[in-house]
Amino acid sequence: MPRLFIFAFLAALALARPSSTYIGRMGVGVDANWAAFRWEIQAFDEQIPRDFRAMGFTHVRIRAKGVGAPDRAYLDHLERVVRASLRAGLFPVLAYSGGALNENPGEEAIQDAVRWWQVVAARFAGHPEALAFDLFIEPAKKLNDRPEVLLAYYRRALAAIRPLHPRRVVFLAPRYTAKPAYLPELEPLFAEDPFTAAESHFYAAGPSKTRPNKRWTTGTRKEKALVLGYVREIVAWRAKTGVPVWQGAWMPGNYNKGNDYSVPEQVNFATFMACALKEAGIPYAVNADHKFYDPRRKAWRPEMRPVLEAVLRPRCGPRP
Repeated sequence: MPRLFIFAFLAALALARPSSTYIGRMGVGVDANWAAFRWEIQAFDEQIPRDFRAMGFTHVRIRAKGVGAPDRAYLDHLERVVRASLRAGLFPVLAYSGGALNENPGEEAIQDAVRWWQVVAARFAGHPEALAFDLFIEPAKKLNDRPEVLLAYYRRALAAIRPLHPRRVVFLAPRYTAKPAYLPELEPLFAEDPFTAAESHFYAAGPSKTRPNKRWTTGTRKEKALVLGYVREIVAWRAKTGVPVWQGAWMPGNYNKGNDYSVPEQVNFATFMACALKEAGIPYAVNADHKFYDPRRKAWRPEMRPVLEAVLRPRCGPRP
């Protein structure tokens, strides 16, 4: 049986789960800092999500600041961003940063995070179900050694959200920066709530020319096998559990480390990555908006257009 049909068959196994309908419509998205960085908050207007939708994006992962309970001014801005995204035809995913949980995992951090979601859940009650919630952008650091804290947080946050949002899709990411290998730890939560879906990350901060676990130079057979290993891990887990999976963040270059990948090298990696995810039926969001688009000028960055095309419309051929 051809590989494409195998992946399609495995993806179909999850269709009975209510959250699968949402996942099936997500397509290609972008991680956006429209409610995270001060300069992007100040620059934001409704043209920006319209420009992203016109370019071909179909969802946006809106990173939200998670320090303390959000005040009214910040809630007003969050709602403005969500409503503008909905009007533009994008599926907005509201994602909580949760830094305190990573730095000091424990009861106080859980209470603060749950309180944040209580306030946000009340503000967005009644919004269209095209809006989804992402409970934790990236569990990592000290939380890696406290899986019981992550499970407790997710269970209590869901309990706070569900009375007002019984059918809203909620994404849960595993520890170690949302690595697919740790998805099985969350299976009890997925079994309890059919409107949850899984979020995974690999190459969230881009590939590396030196690190073995995410090495990419020219796209050697070994480097391609590393990408496909992560994808197959997700496909196998999805087939086993019936839980749909979203690749919530990946970068075509190592932008946070100064970026030593040329545009052609980024195109090379982005094409392979996007094709692998598309073939497996895994929606994805590229990291991040301002690398491709200047929010202040309301204009695309022309030098990055080839990379953008590879992310959105990769030319996928037969694999060697």
